[in-house]
Amino acid sequence: MNLPVVWSPAAKEEYAELLAFIESHFGTDAALAMLDKTDAVVEIITAFPMAYPASSMRPDIRKAVISEQTSLLYRISETQVQLLHFWDNRQNPDLPENL
Repeated sequence: MNLPVVWSPAAKEEYAELLAFIESHFGTDAALAMLDKTDAVVEIITAFPMAYPASSMRPDIRKAVISEQTSLLYRISETQVQLLHFWDNRQNPDLPENL
């Protein structure tokens, strides 16, 4: 399918904050490992947008688990895949209100 991927401003900001946090607390190697994991998940989403499950609360939103602590919330349209949020899995399980 190979739909183009568009990052929301929130996703860009949350991802930058996540990588900065990981680097400051766990080092550059850990941040690079998260970068690699995220790239792999985004590649899967690009090729197979329906690969990850839809939310039970919002069927139009899908959740790709990147690590035990982090998931990527995204939405598929006819023309693109929209990366919406990087989600801390330890948060309240309700989806963000601004989706």
